[in-house]
Amino acid sequence: MKSFLIFALVMMCFVAWGDAVAFLAKHHHHRRPRPLDNSATWNNLMVVAKHAQEKDTDHVTRLIPVISEEKLKEKHVCCMTANILDYYLRNVLTTEGEHHMRLPAVKEDLTRVKRDLENHAKCDPKKFDENEYNQTFRKNYQAAGIDAPNKAIGEMDILFHYLFESCN
Repeated sequence: MKSFLIFALVMMCFVAWGDAVAFLAKHHHHRRPRPLDNSATWNNLMVVAKHAQEKDTDHVTRLIPVISEEKLKEKHVCCMTANILDYYLRNVLTTEGEHHMRLPAVKEDLTRVKRDLENHAKCDPKKFDENEYNQTFRKNYQAAGIDAPNKAIGEMDILFHYLFESCN
């Protein structure tokens, strides 16, 4: 009888453990797009940004507005920065020029971030076109003229940091 009780207890533990694993597998999702947590992506992005920064002669102008650490924690900021990312993918990272050879890999990772945010965070980049920060970025980008694409690529580390901090 004791053997049966021990056997039943062990079986209940296995069933409970199996249910827990199934539950975690079903409900576990990565809270932010994987490239934001990938060290190779960060490394590539930093190398590409530094390469562009070295070619930049204007060290005063900043395209991406400063977003405070407090503001980065607000719920809508993830989608707001995803709007700037969308602008990068449509306008900045399509330009020709002497960019770092790792830029295509970075663009691929940023495209995945955008896709993940649209699918999982339900970010509609177009919804934030009129946002104050995004309008400031576009105005600064236009004002930078011919140097804008290189300057924007040099600021990808800032954009990536904002995405990392706000999209979790």
